[in-house]
Amino acid sequence: MKTQMAALFASDRPDLPALLDGLPVGVAVLDEECRVRFLNKTLESLTGFAREDVRGLPCRHVLRSRACVQGCPWARPEGEGGSLETDLINRHRRRIAVRLTPVLLRDADGRELARLDVIEDLTPIKEMEERLSQAAGPGQMVGRSQAMEKLLRLVPVIAQSDSPVLITGETGTGKDLLAEAVHRASPRSREPFVRFSCGPMPEELLEADLFGRRGSGGEGRPGRFQQAHNGTLYLSEIADLPVQQQARLVRCLDERAILPVGADKPVRVNVRLIASTNADPEALIRSGRLREDLFHRLAAFRLHLPPLRQRGEDVSFLLQHFLGVYAARFKKTIAGFSPKALRLLSAYAFPGNVRELKNIVEFAAMVCSGETILPAHLPAHLPGAHDAPEAAPRAARKTGRKAKG
Repeated sequence: MKTQMAALFASDRPDLPALLDGLPVGVAVLDEECRVRFLNKTLESLTGFAREDVRGLPCRHVLRSRACVQGCPWARPEGEGGSLETDLINRHRRRIAVRLTPVLLRDADGRELARLDVIEDLTPIKEMEERLSQAAGPGQMVGRSQAMEKLLRLVPVIAQSDSPVLITGETGTGKDLLAEAVHRASPRSREPFVRFSCGPMPEELLEADLFGRRGSGGEGRPGRFQQAHNGTLYLSEIADLPVQQQARLVRCLDERAILPVGADKPVRVNVRLIASTNADPEALIRSGRLREDLFHRLAAFRLHLPPLRQRGEDVSFLLQHFLGVYAARFKKTIAGFSPKALRLLSAYAFPGNVRELKNIVEFAAMVCSGETILPAHLPAHLPGAHDAPEAAPRAARKTGRKAKG
């Protein structure tokens, strides 16, 4: 093994340290005894240790992590690998949230060459989630999939602009929350955030509600644009807006002014516009439901929220996240989901996306009387939820007997 390890850094591959140093994630090269042989520059910066000082030390002394206490990732049975979220304490005793991925390198004959611990710093994501949590309250935007992390990184960047935003995504994916998150992260955050649903209503009423009305005596009723002055106006399901009103919206975006019903002079407005739709915009244009010129003005920034079925790694994270929210709300001590309940939920397609998942967890937390969510606590429409009952964990049964006595 040592000979094979040495071959990784032999003269025929003098570029390997430089290649590892160029990676934006931390990498530790370990031998078969999990002793550190190399740290790249990113991991040196993250841990505070120089590679020369830690060469030959057990990795648990360098990557001091909660995972080392709970069970070394390299001690897990074959096939139970994969990334795990944990933390590490660096040389300066600072706790850092990280994602750790153990990677086994083999040669062409299948022999083990080296073990890599790939470490990704999750601090920026955690900080963004905290800011969005404080901004949007209990309905915060959270996620651990690559798609969601990319989206969360974009929010503060897009928020600094005043250009319109178009949010797409199926019903229940969280478009309203994303729109509010953009507003809360923007310089307009202290100004109004006004929501307006473009659902069916009489056209005259809709026009007055959106653009305002000027009475015969000069008095008037402000519309949503005036209510959102200096702030953000969020138009949900923009394709439900009648085509005539879409044309007025195009003029409003071009002129930054509105013409209230009954008025003969336009009114200047300073509004950042965010719109959303649960359908494909290009298909809406082809069907004549969405004006192409309006689409191009709205899509200065385009954000897409993928459905939950395409964010598999988010399901278990969101289940635990919302369980914590509702357990605290109902003042219950619920540690988690039983293995069978978790399997049922992981296999479910969640056609209602995050909204449906949240409702399921709320229901389960409300009816659960023990410390673990069982299949019997899940809504009846979930396949397999009310088949043969799963026994409660032993600790929970003991607690139940003690309470009974």
